Amino acid sequence: MQLIDGRPVYAATDLVGFLACAHRLALERAALAGLVDKPIRDDPTIDLIAKRGEAHERRYLEELGAAGRSVVVIERDGSIAEAGEQLRAAAEETGAAMRAGADVVYQATFFDGRWRGHADFLLRVERPSNLGPWSYEVADTKLARRAKAGAILQICSYVEGLTRVQGVEPDCMHVVLGGSERRTESFRVAEFMAYFRRVKAEFEAAVASGDPIYPVTATYPEPVEHCEVCRWAVHCRRQRRADDDLSLVAGISARQRQALKDRGVATRRGLAGTSLPMVPRLDGVSGEALSRVREQARLQVEAEDAGEALWELVEPERDDEGGLVPDRGLLSLPEPSPGDLFFDIEGDPFALEDGIDYLFGLLEPAAEDPARPAEPQFHELWSRDETGEVTLAAEKRAFEALVDLIMDRLAADPSLHVYHYAPYERTALGRLAQRHATRELEVDRLLRGGVLVDLYRVVRQGIRAGVESYSIKRLEPLYGLRREVELRDAGSSIVAFEAWLEGGTAEGGEVGEAILRSIAGYNRDDVVSNLRLRDWLEDRRADLERHLGAPVSRPAPADPEAPAALSERDQRVADLVAGLTHDVPADPKGRSEAEQGRWLLAQLLGFHRREDKAFWWRFYELAGMPDDELVDEREPLGRVEFVADLGAVTRAGSHLQLFRFPLQDHGLKIGRAVINPRTVHDTGTKACGTVHAIDEVGLTVTLKRSPAQLAMPMPEALIPYDFVGSEEIQASLGRLAGWVLDHGIEGPGGGAAARDLLLRRPPRVGGGRLQLGDETPLDAAVRLGQALEGTALAIQGPPGSGKTYTAARMILALVAAGRRVGVTATSHKVIGHVLDKVAEAAAAAGLAVRLGQKPGQDEDPTCAHARPLGTLEARDALAAREVDVVGGTAWLWSRPELEATLDVLFVDEAGQLSLANAVAAAPAARSIVLLGDPQQLEQPRQGSHPPGAERSALGHVLGDAAVMPPERGLFLARTWRLHPDVCEFTSEAFYERQLTWEASLARQDLHGSWPADGTGVRWVPVEHAGNATESIEEAELVASVLRQMLEGGARWVDRAGTERPILLDDVVIVAPYNAHVERIATTLAAAGYPEARVGTVDKFQGQEAPISIYAMGSSSAEEAPRGLEFLYSLNRLNVATSRARCAALVVASPQLVRVQCHSPRQMRLANALCRFVEIAAQQAQGMGPAVVPA
Repeated sequence: MQLIDGRPVYAATDLVGFLACAHRLALERAALAGLVDKPIRDDPTIDLIAKRGEAHERRYLEELGAAGRSVVVIERDGSIAEAGEQLRAAAEETGAAMRAGADVVYQATFFDGRWRGHADFLLRVERPSNLGPWSYEVADTKLARRAKAGAILQICSYVEGLTRVQGVEPDCMHVVLGGSERRTESFRVAEFMAYFRRVKAEFEAAVASGDPIYPVTATYPEPVEHCEVCRWAVHCRRQRRADDDLSLVAGISARQRQALKDRGVATRRGLAGTSLPMVPRLDGVSGEALSRVREQARLQVEAEDAGEALWELVEPERDDEGGLVPDRGLLSLPEPSPGDLFFDIEGDPFALEDGIDYLFGLLEPAAEDPARPAEPQFHELWSRDETGEVTLAAEKRAFEALVDLIMDRLAADPSLHVYHYAPYERTALGRLAQRHATRELEVDRLLRGGVLVDLYRVVRQGIRAGVESYSIKRLEPLYGLRREVELRDAGSSIVAFEAWLEGGTAEGGEVGEAILRSIAGYNRDDVVSNLRLRDWLEDRRADLERHLGAPVSRPAPADPEAPAALSERDQRVADLVAGLTHDVPADPKGRSEAEQGRWLLAQLLGFHRREDKAFWWRFYELAGMPDDELVDEREPLGRVEFVADLGAVTRAGSHLQLFRFPLQDHGLKIGRAVINPRTVHDTGTKACGTVHAIDEVGLTVTLKRSPAQLAMPMPEALIPYDFVGSEEIQASLGRLAGWVLDHGIEGPGGGAAARDLLLRRPPRVGGGRLQLGDETPLDAAVRLGQALEGTALAIQGPPGSGKTYTAARMILALVAAGRRVGVTATSHKVIGHVLDKVAEAAAAAGLAVRLGQKPGQDEDPTCAHARPLGTLEARDALAAREVDVVGGTAWLWSRPELEATLDVLFVDEAGQLSLANAVAAAPAARSIVLLGDPQQLEQPRQGSHPPGAERSALGHVLGDAAVMPPERGLFLARTWRLHPDVCEFTSEAFYERQLTWEASLARQDLHGSWPADGTGVRWVPVEHAGNATESIEEAELVASVLRQMLEGGARWVDRAGTERPILLDDVVIVAPYNAHVERIATTLAAAGYPEARVGTVDKFQGQEAPISIYAMGSSSAEEAPRGLEFLYSLNRLNVATSRARCAALVVASPQLVRVQCHSPRQMRLANALCRFVEIAAQQAQGMGPAVVPA
């Protein structure tokens, strides 16, 4: 931002800063107007980064020239005194070079009098534009090893200027990265420009809202992540402190702050003096939560007035009998041991796209034992390779060294514990073991054996401190620690690491190494602080015993050893993995197709073990949480209260019991077992009941409880228990791996289809394009199904494209040809649906087809036309040709008894079924057909996995493509559901504009008042703040819209032209969180619509209605508890909006389209929502669809 020609001129960097903090823009404008001095932020790395960036840019320029490409260099005319004239001249010179058709334009300038941009390079491509049969794409050089969000936003600004000159938007933009490889990453422009346009529009609206003023009053300096690197950070902290703002209270949420301010409590001291309970109670804030923040504010005020660090004990939690609950707060401290270790990780969640843990620090304190070091030993393990680069391979080696060190010390002192602060370290160990498929058994032993101790959990449950934050640095005055290295907090470590990455790694020189030394010093201070905190907490534990007048317990020792049978199985898998991978290069780029296939099969052997470990780690983590913490987690139900016994329902004496619960997100499902976390210590995983019913309106859950379960303590919290063993599937993968070890992964023989799938080979049916020029996708699918011989065919079916219809016709054709067919999917219900469609198609064609289904335990087939079959019955019926089609899950088809019993196995919902399960089931058939859509519901998984092993079966075939390549499979390119105006968004956002519609869908229409009028997508913003997983404001708006439709005479016209009134069943209402489902359902019931169709996206997969409403719930991305990736999920947005035949509404906070993204991946997610808003605005103005019907 600078003054040129007497007016402000902006650049892309201003957009980046605005995204991070709107208050920053107001301050910058005030400084530009001379109303306040701009703080100077002295950073010694800036010059280093700039110099290395210029050198990197020059090297790339030289490479382009050496390749024989004509280069035009745009230089500013130093003879022109005025900056504005310089920019205009450079912009004109840029346009002239483009019109002349230069191969490369270096330092291209774009300037429209208000915005300026300087693209490093414009590269000519042979695509027509206003210039002629050519056009240009932007390439920018960056020192970083991965493209960052800020860089992409900056290039988007250049793309906007470029498009203005050449008249067409480029297809791609490029980032030329630093490092020894100097890779170029390319990005589809359409996946980012809507996000850029939204950010720019918000920026310009803020600028246009009024002249700069100071002091700034239109915005407030709310603490945000950008404060870490902002020049105004000290200025804003002073203002918050002068205002005694509620944000100074440790642990208070944005929602709690807003609720208190709405009731006139706007300061920390005001909160500290508030009488409880508040009448009426604060909406959305429980009495316990309000009491907690009030007491925190009180102690902070007392500490400030006293001028010293204050603390107090928190009264320990007690059970129903008045006894102390074990493993809570100070009672969770184990007996100190001489071998105890103290541990901290420095990680960057945005580096290398998926994040990296770049430094592992471990402290061994000085010991009195002469066999141990007399001085403290600090182990500093960096994720750097031989050249100094930070890489995932180096992360793996550092992680292995860390775990080996811990296990070595544990062998010497089995009573030791590893202390850390906050959950990150525990989570990271499990994630890294799974991501790199290494040291998994050792990490499992550490986690199950209770070796790790989270001191943050001890602090938060055991004491209250008069501090503004419970970061470990803020606690250090309590135990008198003085740091050697001054970084403000953990975020500062990330900032320093990012600066080091930008400045160059192996080439970093003295400045670069100084940055690393400061990070290492900060890490060392952290682990020393962990030690000092542990010792201080031990003293507080003694205080608690004196306070109670009795000793308090220590945690009971856990058994860290795995059962022998499990260890033997793990050893067999380890031997197979070693055999498959012993000669496979570590670098994926150096592997042949066969080597990659063997490596992937080796990783799949551990897929289910990793999933199981993640399940159990999470289960025991939840079981150890207090009830008030369980309320904030996404799986369990916390603060459950018994209401009534509804009486016996079985002869064996099982009863139904009714419980109520407060509004919260949860993962309970009807028919699933639940466990009382308070009994896990005594009864393990014995269920306390089964979910019989859930009333999302009345906020009650009904449990069916057996006599034995009735004898258990009454639950006050419920954890869903849906663990299913996978021994059969793992055994099938093991048999396939053994075959590959003996015969190789290529060639004919056992499991050919499974091996083709692993190798990502197109179906062997002649090569080339699979769909012939005159064929419909259905005709091609039926023909190809008949031609399959020991191979795999993939079919991608977007919303409403007739995926199941296609599968049914393929199956009928195969049955008519005498083939034996199997069907599998993610659930018995989905399998039954496919079988139902086969029966319907057979009846319509006048054909007889014999169906069988292996149902779930103690269940009937989900297909009424299917004969129930057990495992051996299915085998025998197929062998005797008594059935034509048999449905069963992967657990059936993975069994050795079913091997080679089928000609073709159909895998439905293959975009959700794991690749591991599909490969395990595939040996049951000579060929397999995968049907699904990875762009819709994602494959559910809990664990982390090596690259490729985490994919679904169909996702594996597609790779990074959004649409099935024509040589690799079939794409059902026509929807039979979506009106053209809805299809416009769906096709562009999710299917690269390749999805079209059946012509008669254009007849579909709505007649009513907005938003239930006409066709297409509707953006319905509703202002709210402080909401994480549910919004009463959105729920009330949904109720208003529904009432307007149903009582205002809205009418629906179907594709046949038939018109009728809109009914309640014509609207589906989708939300991302169960808590929001509950809030909407409750609000609609109160409005007189208790039967409204409300649910999360998985409930409505495969369903449709004339109108869909997607209510997003969160007030902002920062308040979304599962992160941006969950709330903005492309899959979730696709499913939610594509349920609509005619009109798709998104009801959401407008803050959701003003989101700060930290990576290109996050930008893609936000871009889809921003594009939805754009298309909604265009359609509201009467603009037609952007794609052409089939």
